[in-house]
Amino acid sequence: MKNRALTDNLRLFTVAVALALLVGIVAVADRGRMATVAMLGTPTPTPTSTATATATLAPVPTSTPTATQTPSPTSSPTATPRRETATLAPGTPASTPTATATPVGTPTPTYTPSPTPTPVPRTVLASSLNLPDPGEAEDHFWFTRPFTDAHATWGSSYYPFGTNNRGEYLWHHGIDIQNPMGTPILAVGDGVVVHAGPDDETLLGPSLNFFGQALLIRHDREWNDLPVYTLYGHVSKVLAQEGQPVEAGDVVAEVGQAGVALGPHLHLEVRVGGMTYRDVRNPDLWVMPDPGYGVVAGRVIDAQGYLVPQQPVFLYRAEEPDRFWRETFTYPDGVVKSDGEWGETFTFADVPAGGYVLKTYFDGRLYTRPITVTDQATTFVLIEGVALPPTPPPSTPTPSPPPASEWRPDQPDVPPGMACFLVTSDVNGEVTFNLGPQTQMIPPNGYIWFVIEPGYATWTADMHDGRRGRGELDIQPGCEPFVNTLSLSE
Repeated sequence: MKNRALTDNLRLFTVAVALALLVGIVAVADRGRMATVAMLGTPTPTPTSTATATATLAPVPTSTPTATQTPSPTSSPTATPRRETATLAPGTPASTPTATATPVGTPTPTYTPSPTPTPVPRTVLASSLNLPDPGEAEDHFWFTRPFTDAHATWGSSYYPFGTNNRGEYLWHHGIDIQNPMGTPILAVGDGVVVHAGPDDETLLGPSLNFFGQALLIRHDREWNDLPVYTLYGHVSKVLAQEGQPVEAGDVVAEVGQAGVALGPHLHLEVRVGGMTYRDVRNPDLWVMPDPGYGVVAGRVIDAQGYLVPQQPVFLYRAEEPDRFWRETFTYPDGVVKSDGEWGETFTFADVPAGGYVLKTYFDGRLYTRPITVTDQATTFVLIEGVALPPTPPPSTPTPSPPPASEWRPDQPDVPPGMACFLVTSDVNGEVTFNLGPQTQMIPPNGYIWFVIEPGYATWTADMHDGRRGRGELDIQPGCEPFVNTLSLSE
């Protein structure tokens, strides 16, 4: 009996252990299944990299800019550069946006007017520059955009040509267009590549290795018998070789941040007459505006005929003449050159066609000019200062002199080198008057003359009621009327 009971207990124990193991296995399996389902049903989002617009497109001015990133030179292919399907023909933009459209990738910023800066010295007479007559100027929008319309195509309005962002950056010799690293860069016109690669041995900017890598194209067309070049700076890859012909729309490089650049962007320059940094002109007047957009250019001269440098200029929409819309500054003296066709000192690029009001304030006067921007054309504004009328000094009323009989009765003869001095009194009583070494009695409401040596002298006046006055006089030679006089009153 005991053996049978023991056997039954062992069986029950075995069954219990088996059931426990089975339950555990099922629980573990079910938990794994639930975990798998949860993972599949709630995926963890993968962060997507977002290109951040870099506000600092040029370094703080230094005597020798330091490269923040200089990629190794990329060998140039020998094959003809590839052409994108959205190739832009010269002078013919690929797309036709409406007047209110904004190109893809180009954010519309909210502008805040900057404080009025302290005026800088004016050193350049406009007459000394032989500036062209803007009334006879013709547009020369020879170049297309350096990117397809799938990318940002407009230059930065915060750092336009000929400005330094209120002293934060170097004076800008071109325009900056922000796009992600590796974005294809297109030639803006037909020509031949004259430089492709690093600028560590060839001076293209203010110092060696300023651009890191750059491409320079001499174009087939000339302006007034002068060669015209475009430069593509801070690129990460150069995709053309020196001596290679290119056409507008050919991919010739890729966006980078080489040299002194602090963020990925293309620095685009137009150079006229030479290949140096001193030969730059404003690209806003050479790159064709998008359909529905135009360019505003202008010149600011003061009443004395001097160019007004670094002068803030504001643009308002005509329907909102008191609401600030865009701002720029006039060029500094002697840093960049005006366009040979226009002779401008400032521009606004990529302005929708329509009515505007342009304003600037200098020399105590606000100048306001209504303008109309036309489609794919330049609108020029000439502001010439008008001198304010001189402010007359505050007038000092001249008292009407008393009759000569009252002021010059019995005027004495004065020997050479001496002076006469008249003392009058409206005191109702006698006055004992002492002038230097002389003493006389002035009758009530009367007068007396002194003949005395000129120079400083003290005087005292003793009234009949015991009051006394005293002072000092600077007596002038001669006896001119109303010069050496003193009046006593109660």
